[in-house]
Amino acid sequence: MKEKLKKLWAKSDGTTIREHTDKLLENLKNLRELYGDLIERALSPEERETFWKALELACEYHDYGKMHCHFQKKVGNPQFKKLETSLPEVRHNLLSPAFLPDNLEEPLKTLISLAILHHHDYEEDNREVEKVKRVLKEEFNKELSFWHEVILESHELDVIKGLEKKEGKDLTRFYTLLKGFLLRIDHASSSKHGARVESIRLKDNEDRVEKYLANKKGSCLNDLQRFVLENRENNLLVVASTGYGKTEAGFIFLKDKGFFTIPIRTSANAIFSRAKEVFSEEEVGLLHSTAPLVLLENSEDRRNFDKDSIVIDLFLTKNFAKPLIVSTPDQLFPFILRPKGFEKFLSLFSYSRVVIDEVQLFEPHTLGFLVKAIEKAHEIGGKFMVMTATLPSYVRKDLKNIEFKEGRFITKTIRHHLKLVREPLNSEEGLKLIKKLSQEGKVLVITNTVKRALELKKALGEGKLLHSLFIQKDRKEKEEEIKAFFDSEEKGLWITTQVAEVSLDLDADFLITELSTADSLLQRMGRVNRRGQKPVDEPNVFIFTEECSGIGPVYRKSIHEITKEKLKEGLIDEEWKLSFVEEVYSELERRDQEYMRKYEEAKRYIDNLWDLGEPSAFNKRKAQEMFRDILSEVVIPELFRDEVEPLIKEYISEKDTIRRLKLFSEVLGYTFSLPPYRDFKLQPVSGLKGLFWVSGDYSEETGFSGGGSGDNIL
Repeated sequence: MKEKLKKLWAKSDGTTIREHTDKLLENLKNLRELYGDLIERALSPEERETFWKALELACEYHDYGKMHCHFQKKVGNPQFKKLETSLPEVRHNLLSPAFLPDNLEEPLKTLISLAILHHHDYEEDNREVEKVKRVLKEEFNKELSFWHEVILESHELDVIKGLEKKEGKDLTRFYTLLKGFLLRIDHASSSKHGARVESIRLKDNEDRVEKYLANKKGSCLNDLQRFVLENRENNLLVVASTGYGKTEAGFIFLKDKGFFTIPIRTSANAIFSRAKEVFSEEEVGLLHSTAPLVLLENSEDRRNFDKDSIVIDLFLTKNFAKPLIVSTPDQLFPFILRPKGFEKFLSLFSYSRVVIDEVQLFEPHTLGFLVKAIEKAHEIGGKFMVMTATLPSYVRKDLKNIEFKEGRFITKTIRHHLKLVREPLNSEEGLKLIKKLSQEGKVLVITNTVKRALELKKALGEGKLLHSLFIQKDRKEKEEEIKAFFDSEEKGLWITTQVAEVSLDLDADFLITELSTADSLLQRMGRVNRRGQKPVDEPNVFIFTEECSGIGPVYRKSIHEITKEKLKEGLIDEEWKLSFVEEVYSELERRDQEYMRKYEEAKRYIDNLWDLGEPSAFNKRKAQEMFRDILSEVVIPELFRDEVEPLIKEYISEKDTIRRLKLFSEVLGYTFSLPPYRDFKLQPVSGLKGLFWVSGDYSEETGFSGGGSGDNIL
């Protein structure tokens, strides 16, 4: 047996089963040395040593089934090139449990066998039993044992429940951690780059944040940051004003190992950049759908561009090996929908801390999923810090079930003076006001829809335009241009949509906006007098309340109406803003049963899913899409077909990872996302799944505007 393991292949590159297995055992040692004390908190004292023994055995024997002759032929072992046999082909994970030591006692033997069997996809199947029995007998001179046959024929969780009944104790947590860590260790050990399951443990967070604040901002820890430092062994719910230093507070909370999550990718990119200033590049990773392109772009700016280090960095981040990872929530929390391998995430949460920022940006059903994800991750040992400028009362009520310690940190500075204008934004009065104020200072106009932004631009005949329907490379240029303008001493005008609410750090003199919803309005106000250093004796926020665009498709009508009722004119402080949002959502609970039904239905769906113990009928990607509520399509204007198709052709044939990333980045530069309520005929892009061509007018100045009239643009 020992000689076979040294000679037979585990991988098509010639890595032997023994070499691959030794890599797993090395990674297991690495995991235990770095985080063993934290992982053990999720287990009872009597389970701890047994758990490490079980995980070691699972790592040792998980791939022994790869000695099967058909597997050796499949991976290209030359000794099996001309294999001719009447033996059936059996997947290696079905065979591996047979090689476990005979003297293993229950329930350990079944738990380890089950984790090994399910470390690759497997659904119980009676037809496989006879194949396994024959291969074990004829190729390995082994009998199929009773317990091995049982796990092949039974549903994974039925086996666990049966064991729990027999043993009279809970085994689900033990098994979840066993399988989850086996998956993580196996994935890390399968890398061509020798990646580790964990790279380093984060230390001295508070000292490093203090040093950063002193060097960059000439300040020390404020009351919010001290609150987090003193209470970080608790779960925390922090409501704080914009600009209060929430990001640095989050870094203090994320000691040892942590994830900083925020829904907007551009915001995640900015926090990642700040994290690299506080910590080191080796300690910080970025994880979202276009993160590889961000990392590639940043790396090429450095003098010593090392493509191998980029690939390793990407692998470490994707496999959660870095101690601090900035991500969008869809990279972590879809585990709550139980896709294949969800145990990998729960094992990760058992010793990790998570900051969740800007929770108010989620749709109600996604918020329901998120609350349940926090509950499940907390049950297995995860610690959470929820940070937000506003929080609906029904979410606060649910989070209190998890024993969050709450802190409120509100600035006394009055930054905003509101004026309500009972006219449409595109009325004569609106146009006059925009022109007048743009001669006095820097004006930011925010509309609810792209169509209204285009109408305003045409009616005014001046100002720059930014919205979501610019292709990425044009949008990037415009984002840099708008930031430069608002950092300058110039006077003038930019017309935008909700893309300016959270993804851009702007400081305008005047905000002119359509009425949206309470939380959205507060985000928009955050883009004027951002630092609170400008006079507020005259209005600096003008809200046009009539004939607002996008009500229904973009903003929920009931929230919009309640917002209009509760809004007031005059000077407003930060305390009023929080009360305003709480009042709106409290009223929403009473008046909009459909909204609350979506939130409650999402939670019930999750409860049923976990009570039944059934894996979801979709994979990780589908779970991510359901979690994010992504119904939009990524499209490329037909105008650019001649430029893009050669790039796609080269991308498909290219073998080099870095070159492929660069080509893919170039293709993405021609894309934008088209939400579902914009009705266009789309044609799939050949060679790249998930991309579509879209017909319509496009220009660098106005972006995509559909047909000649732009009537089908919202």
